[in-house]
Amino acid sequence: MTIGGRGAATMFGSRIAMPREAALLSAAVGPCLFGTAFLATACLPSTPVWNAVYRVLPAGVLLIALCPALPRGVWWMRSILLGALNFGGFFALQALAAHRLPGAVVATISAAQCLVVPMLLTVLGQRVGSRDFWVPPIGLAGVALLVLEGEAAFDTLGVGASAWLAILSATGMVLTRRWGAPPGVHPLGATAWQMIAGGLLLLPIAAVVDGAPPRLSIGQLSATIWLSAGATALAFALFFGGLYRGVPATTASRLMLLAPVVATTLGWTIAHQSLRPAQLAGILLVLTAQLVGLARPGEPTPSPSNKAAAVRRWMAQTRVPVPMEWKARPR
Repeated sequence: MTIGGRGAATMFGSRIAMPREAALLSAAVGPCLFGTAFLATACLPSTPVWNAVYRVLPAGVLLIALCPALPRGVWWMRSILLGALNFGGFFALQALAAHRLPGAVVATISAAQCLVVPMLLTVLGQRVGSRDFWVPPIGLAGVALLVLEGEAAFDTLGVGASAWLAILSATGMVLTRRWGAPPGVHPLGATAWQMIAGGLLLLPIAAVVDGAPPRLSIGQLSATIWLSAGATALAFALFFGGLYRGVPATTASRLMLLAPVVATTLGWTIAHQSLRPAQLAGILLVLTAQLVGLARPGEPTPSPSNKAAAVRRWMAQTRVPVPMEWKARPR
């Protein structure tokens, strides 16, 4: 890929190493913006695949305008594959699942991607800590309390689509973190081509499933603009930006659980929906999973026998000159 758009790249950060806290914040804001999509989507026409096209394609065009880039070599295939996983296949399966199941059930099953990610990493031979296996079920239980009602209908095809939704989301997240962005290319450019590839893959599916493109009212157009610019372009730029800058895929998958929390909170504050005690418990569980998952394990205190060696290694790495009086004097 070649790259331009230096101003936009500076606005979203460069490929210079970002502090851990800043990268985590970037990755966490993305799912919070995803959570705003639930209210906005309720205003759209009943053409879910076309709604996804209107959301993804303009977002990719917006990012490519801010930060021009062009795939080269193997990155053509990688962009198409990641676009299919993260956007095309994701939104197509989401539309199918939402047509067969209540949205709450789809949200709960697809949130299982936080369980799939550590399994995929293990299969790929990457070392995964035990905490990456036992913390996600806490957050997943919180999502279930947040969105599931007492009586939820189940459909075999819908459940299967939701399960594949979780698998595609997890796979896309792992590969995005594993491959990163091409050398010298800003994450915005890499993310833009994923969106464009995914949006183009959705076009024929939308024509078959939904028929002709819908006409949007002023209110629907306003909701679509926010979905595309805010809940997709900006959200994925921040979320993938955190992945590209070192946030582990396991951590990113847990951060995705923040989206239902934001959606529930907005429904309570803006749409005046009731907030049940079970939902409050669910929010607490999701936040607990985030805090426990982000906590760093304590480092062992060095013993006196290796303190001197640790100091020498640190000085060698930082090229700190050793004072003459520290050197052994000849006898």
